[in-house]
Amino acid sequence: MKSSQEIKKLFAQLPIASQTELLDELLQEQELQGKILIAAYEEVSRKRKKKPCPHCSSDNVYKRGKQNWVQMYQCNDCKRWYSETTGTPLYDIKLKSKWQSYLRCMEQGIPIKKIAKEIGISIQTSFDWRHKILASLNGFVPEELSSEVECDELELALNNKGSRNLDREPRKRGNDFVRNMGKEDVTVVQVVTAVERNGEKYLKAVVSKRLSKEEITKALDGKLAGNTTLFTDKHPSYKAFAKDNPSINHKALLAKDHVDRNDKTAHLQKVNNVHAQIRTFLRPFNGVSSKYLQNYLNWYAYADKIRDSKTTLKQWFLTMLLTDQAYHLFELFKQNAVIIRT
Repeated sequence: MKSSQEIKKLFAQLPIASQTELLDELLQEQELQGKILIAAYEEVSRKRKKKPCPHCSSDNVYKRGKQNWVQMYQCNDCKRWYSETTGTPLYDIKLKSKWQSYLRCMEQGIPIKKIAKEIGISIQTSFDWRHKILASLNGFVPEELSSEVECDELELALNNKGSRNLDREPRKRGNDFVRNMGKEDVTVVQVVTAVERNGEKYLKAVVSKRLSKEEITKALDGKLAGNTTLFTDKHPSYKAFAKDNPSINHKALLAKDHVDRNDKTAHLQKVNNVHAQIRTFLRPFNGVSSKYLQNYLNWYAYADKIRDSKTTLKQWFLTMLLTDQAYHLFELFKQNAVIIRT
């Protein structure tokens, strides 16, 4: 058997076109075998040994063999059967061999329809898989932010993409909208963005013309630790929020200044940079429906968190396999989702 160094030397001798073709063939072969998914599954099984019952949360369970390499269990308390994938996005999936290819495309920001065409699934299946995966990210938002936190809101147009009963004329372009028509009509979504100076991010989408103290309180409920230094602009609602939370050290600056003239540590450069990244992240999707926006914000934050990992696909699978409520969240999500007609 040739060593890896010998294989690399032989590979380097091939023309560029042949190298590309070979890499594509090897990638497809690996994805069809689903080796990354199997490796993630084995790691989860090894670390927790037994999966608690997803139906009653009991640890009084025992293993009952395997079906298609998936470990089966039975609960001694509620007597129900379940598998290692029950409750996860991978539950009841018939085409697990295509999930590795799907995740690779998803990481590249390829739209739903193009992924469906590339890996040979329906557009509706492509849509469902994306949101099953994103449902597993709800439990991976930071529980608490501390130290120095910058906070500001990103204003995006309210998007009714996919809705079939609009009470207005459809927009021709993404920026073809009137901001906050009338007293009652809201045409924007505020993305409350809190960013620790060390990089941890918390994003919350709020449909609102202009954030109130109550909306900020609800969005940031329990997310800021005591003695946190909170940097914001001079929006009065942030001042009112800080006044109701005296354990927070609040520093406000003029938004147009970006950096406080008297205190160079008081700035919003980190959060402004995150806002630019969010816009760039959302651009390839040609408009995200506002009712799905929170899922995409969680996606951006999670992908950014594991960006430097050399095993990002495996990290995605580990996250999915450890989220036992993702399938339930997806079921709730589907009640308000649009059925795609093709």
